[in-house]
Amino acid sequence: MARVKRNYQWLVLALFLIVVSAVITWQKIAGLGFPTRPDMTTETWSIQAKVELERRGGPVKVALRLPSSPPGFSVAEEHYISRGFGLTVDDSPGARQADWAIRRLPEDRTLYYRARISQGGARRDIAGPPVYPAVPDLQEPFRTALIDIVTEVRQASADTRTFAAAMLAKLNSATPNESMALFLSEVHGPQDRIELIQTLLAGARIPTLQIHGFVPEGDVRRVDLQTLIGVYNDQQWLVFDPKTGRQGLPERFLVWSTGSPELVTADGAHVRDFQVSVRRQMVSSLDLASERASAERIGVGQVSILQLPIQTQAVYEILLLVPFGILIIVIMRNIVGFSSFGTFAPVLIALAFRETELLRGLALFVLIVAMGLFFRFYLERLRLLLVPRLAAVVTIVVLLMTVISIVSNHFGIDTGLSVSLFPMIIISMVIERMSVVWEERGALTSIREGIGSLVMAALAYVVMSIDILGYWVAVFPEVNLAVLGLIIMLGRYTGFRVTELFRFRQLDPKQDPKQGPAPDSGKGG
Repeated sequence: MARVKRNYQWLVLALFLIVVSAVITWQKIAGLGFPTRPDMTTETWSIQAKVELERRGGPVKVALRLPSSPPGFSVAEEHYISRGFGLTVDDSPGARQADWAIRRLPEDRTLYYRARISQGGARRDIAGPPVYPAVPDLQEPFRTALIDIVTEVRQASADTRTFAAAMLAKLNSATPNESMALFLSEVHGPQDRIELIQTLLAGARIPTLQIHGFVPEGDVRRVDLQTLIGVYNDQQWLVFDPKTGRQGLPERFLVWSTGSPELVTADGAHVRDFQVSVRRQMVSSLDLASERASAERIGVGQVSILQLPIQTQAVYEILLLVPFGILIIVIMRNIVGFSSFGTFAPVLIALAFRETELLRGLALFVLIVAMGLFFRFYLERLRLLLVPRLAAVVTIVVLLMTVISIVSNHFGIDTGLSVSLFPMIIISMVIERMSVVWEERGALTSIREGIGSLVMAALAYVVMSIDILGYWVAVFPEVNLAVLGLIIMLGRYTGFRVTELFRFRQLDPKQDPKQGPAPDSGKGG
């Protein structure tokens, strides 16, 4: 007998949908910082660069270095305040800057740059691959001293990282040798020390880069920018603290710019003062993640209904809950064994319960269906055709809704005013279906299926009313892919339903105390 070939396509498809849903959701949470709860907030900092100009006459051009995709941070809501100036922003990678220009500066003026920064951006490299420097052409005795220092450090190191660490340790030593002391005698400030480090590392043809930034903490009126040294090891930039020699970018260090230490330059005017200030703020994590996704133009971050108009969002927040209600219906019908009038009518009834609340909605539904059944049985005596009979039932349902609303308003009860939101066509079909089952299979079966419909509608309402679930389907609509995968899995279930276990329990020999042991089918020896 040929073996039946098993088809696992349904399982592969279901698992694929669940995995895709999980991957997209994880990327939005871990990569873009989308919050898992609507009440989550994130610490952000509002930074402001202030440039005070003193006029000198003639055309004025001002260039301000700007943060360019700082590692570990995201920059959003940038604003430029420059009355009377023309503004262009150069977004070149690693050399981003704002250029202001004016034909004539009538008076002293102040320029502002404001932005909001937050942690959570991609961990990018500091800069792109550099050009390898030539060995500095120094005058004696500095040339010989440089050769001695490089030779000594190279013998005590194994690669670029250890060479840079050893060079900084030698530079910061409390007792430098004669060659290092010669170079230190020319150091008169922090910037001279940074340039000396670059010169010493260039002696070994190691590319270096000045990294300017700060660690945002609280509210600071004037931030002192710190300069670190970047060393390229043929693969990536390694960051060192020139004062301590410690490797690594400090935690929460915001890279403002790289290269030249002059963050602002002016032509035709004098920069009287330049300062950077920081103010700490707490904002909604959801708003911040949405801004980050829009700014970085990441496709996964656009998979939400938050980009739609407000009215459209309200509609889809309800529609995206329907698959969860349908999942409950599938479980109750295929696993538990409940029966109902129609396949998805309970879900539509559950949507109506969202407007009337559960208990009041159940009472209104039972009232309308009971009265509708009464008129439906009367119409049966008139022996109408199917379509006119259904039309008459729909008309009667509408009139019943109107009467209940008028009576409710007369007695000051606002619940009845929501009855018009019930899906009247669904209620009409339930009344028609219930009356047919009543006639064909009896009143008990009709009532049982009616109760099953209400139970499933109530369970679907409870699930679709979970606040956190409504938030998730709005922000992470891809979770419905996982719901689809579960529905496909449940669609292959062919075992006993829970209700069938109770119906056929008497057929189990273990349940009958009078039933003796099963006869031995084997032959006696």
